[in-house]
Amino acid sequence: MTLVIAGHSMQDSSFGTSKSTFCDGVFFVSDSNITQKGNVLVSGFKKVIETPVRVAGLNFLGEWFNGYLGYDYEDSCAIAFAGSTLVAQHIMNSIRNHLSDLKPTYVDGKYQLAMPCETKKFLYGDYDTDMFQKRHLGKNHLLTANFIASVMKHSVQSVLERAKKHQNMKRMFSAYQAEFILGVRCPETNKYHVYQYEILPDQASEAVVGMEEIHEGQVAVIGMRQLHENDANAAFQAAVQAGKHTAEAMFDFLNDAIRNQNQIGNFEIGFPSYLYKQMGIRLELEKHRDS
Repeated sequence: MTLVIAGHSMQDSSFGTSKSTFCDGVFFVSDSNITQKGNVLVSGFKKVIETPVRVAGLNFLGEWFNGYLGYDYEDSCAIAFAGSTLVAQHIMNSIRNHLSDLKPTYVDGKYQLAMPCETKKFLYGDYDTDMFQKRHLGKNHLLTANFIASVMKHSVQSVLERAKKHQNMKRMFSAYQAEFILGVRCPETNKYHVYQYEILPDQASEAVVGMEEIHEGQVAVIGMRQLHENDANAAFQAAVQAGKHTAEAMFDFLNDAIRNQNQIGNFEIGFPSYLYKQMGIRLELEKHRDS
């Protein structure tokens, strides 16, 4: 089991007699236990990962497209996961593979990005030399927070589609359940966004991916969500109202939750605990606590 909480890192800024609250990034607080049937297998496991976001470069010989070459744009996002470790790690690989090799293309009369699996959209042949200029692709190479979030959703769903072929999903659905949180700074607006994902059963008892954007007044909670989601949101809102730094307040909340569970003999979440901060394109470890 896991407990990861993420949200917008808010703090007060005072200018004379006026006060305002601003967002300086996305925080993640996480426990680090990996358990099986209530028994701790390992502790100190990292559940929040920095993931690259890259757009391939274009190589032209005159008007002839000579293939994708290197990367013209590199960024990153942060992703947290909870659930079956083997399945979640496989899905994390899928997310990384999709986000780290996006390709500029021109389809249906407009410039867009193709995922690595969308080979039919890739460029080939000759193009006017006036195409694919910086003004067409923009400073962010067509990337937005919503596009990155949609690629991540597709990456999770693509693993589930392959898993359906093995005929075990209906019988062993709980083994496929996993949850994720995406923190990303929008390359277009520079604003921070938080998205939460959950693998849910559909009407055919298979699996679909639910995606929800978590706005500045809320937090995303994965793992022990049912037990802690309401209290975590209440603690977050109280921190905002009191002018506290929300990242620090939620780190305290996480540590209290771990202690309370451990005191009643439940070690499905445990220390060390970690506070990560995503600022710009970097994910930094700000604090950890061993007990």
